[in-house]
Amino acid sequence: MNGTVDIQQLLPWVKQSLADNTYRLGQGYQGQILLYKQDGLQIVIKTPHGRGLVKYFYTRMLRHEHEVYLLLQDVAAVPKCYGLIDNTYLAIEYIDAKTIRQDRPVNDSPFYQQLLSTIKQLHARNVAHMDLKKKENLLVNNQQQPVVIDFGAAVIYKPGFHPFNHYLYRLAKRFDFNAWIKHKYMRRLHEISDNDLLYFDRTITERIASKIKGLYLWMKKGIANSRSKN
Repeated sequence: MNGTVDIQQLLPWVKQSLADNTYRLGQGYQGQILLYKQDGLQIVIKTPHGRGLVKYFYTRMLRHEHEVYLLLQDVAAVPKCYGLIDNTYLAIEYIDAKTIRQDRPVNDSPFYQQLLSTIKQLHARNVAHMDLKKKENLLVNNQQQPVVIDFGAAVIYKPGFHPFNHYLYRLAKRFDFNAWIKHKYMRRLHEISDNDLLYFDRTITERIASKIKGLYLWMKKGIANSRSKN
């Protein structure tokens, strides 16, 4: 915050906002998301759900996300993290942007190469996002550049003998690259270039999910056609 505001001083504001159900920016799976504004400064504050063990679980997730942000502070496409308030509430820079669902760059936009570069930067810092396919986790700023958010499910590579972590990290990296292909090509997988094909390696889970989705869309189309004939 560079002396602008001490985030620990925001604790009373956070508790009062939660009690009054005010200043809500949205609702995430971890808990309510608040937006603090003062003198042109805007901070997103992620809060944990529930009480007791439930709150403890989501607080641990926010602490994990804070750990991820600390590893990525020099990555341009990742918002600044201002730290944890009372070791419980995660404070992040607010980015004025739209989700890729709302504002998808054109196919030949530099956006997609910038996104690929960002993914590689994450991996170079031993972080795999894991949930980039979700359109709400990928923003497009006013300069048509990518902004990656929500690292709650991210996997941090642990050096040493941690076979399950290493397996999960490799899997998460595949998810990240496959997500990049999905965003760039949408449903036009037959158009993937030879260079981009090097990054496309769907997992068994993704293959099954794709077939189920295809079957669902085929059935949905058949039902719609049947109704139109009647």
